[in-house]
Amino acid sequence: MISGFFVLLVASGFQGSFGLGMKNYRPFSWEAFWVVFSVIGILCFPILWTSLEVPHFATYIWATPSSVLWVAAACGFLWGVSAIWYGKSIDYIGLSLTVGINTGVGCSLGALIPLFILNDLPSTNSMVILLLGMAVMLVGVGVITKAGLLKDKQGKTDASVTLNEKFMVGLLFALISGFGTAAINVGYSYAHTASDLAVAAGVNPVSASLIAYVIVFASGGFLANVIYALYILFKNKSYDDFTKKGAGFAYFKAILTGALWFAALGLYGKSAALLGDLGTVIGWIVFLSLALVISNFWGIKTGEWKGFKKPLRVMNIGNVILLISVIIVGYANSLA
Repeated sequence: MISGFFVLLVASGFQGSFGLGMKNYRPFSWEAFWVVFSVIGILCFPILWTSLEVPHFATYIWATPSSVLWVAAACGFLWGVSAIWYGKSIDYIGLSLTVGINTGVGCSLGALIPLFILNDLPSTNSMVILLLGMAVMLVGVGVITKAGLLKDKQGKTDASVTLNEKFMVGLLFALISGFGTAAINVGYSYAHTASDLAVAAGVNPVSASLIAYVIVFASGGFLANVIYALYILFKNKSYDDFTKKGAGFAYFKAILTGALWFAALGLYGKSAALLGDLGTVIGWIVFLSLALVISNFWGIKTGEWKGFKKPLRVMNIGNVILLISVIIVGYANSLA
């Protein structure tokens, strides 16, 4: 139990911190950074980690019906598109706002859409509490969005604050990127067929769960990200970024960002197994809540809210509402 909570704390730290690498990646352009991040974090790292724990994992993928794989890959592609919006949103409006809005929208859609698509509706009591949690969560998203609008308004009227012309675009990207969480949940549910085959063959369930991640991320998810990044790279002719002076540190940040991103997901899965029955209820609540708190800490630490006292207060209120909603949703899951 203690080891499970320790792994969960590390996973939450990674989840709340990986976005730091998306804030400043000079001398890389966004597209150069995203190519490296996609190759390392979305393709190589999931495959490498899974191959270490399940050496012949591809065998179970090939044994999975092609119709299941296509749906999972399509969901991965939709997530890949939303991941691009997520990355650009951090670049435009900062880590704390992006994570807050994305978490709220993503959790709301991610909890409801898979239930209806997969026809796996919970009991009436659980469903009522779940819908209540979703309503509270959307209120939290609304309050955080309001904080962003106040920040943008102050930036336009306060001469001491640097005007961010891409703020509204970033806010929109943060909102719509939340759809990717629902796509991951649906895709993972389908891809878990391959993980089940591995478990039936004697593979440890904790390790077998990684196979589903490979199917979703290393297929459609990877293609969506790397194709768009390469398109922008050649459109802007910024491929010389890879050999610019100081590029070594940019490579390091991109690789570390990709590794932390997937490590957060992989370690959360392991912590859930180590925590037993508490894993999917308490574990998920702690994972999301701590990641949100940590991302806000980094956002404040890096000066995202410097000079924006009132918007920061509003954002903190929104985050508290989100944390309450996550607890309500966790309780609803315990009743399912």
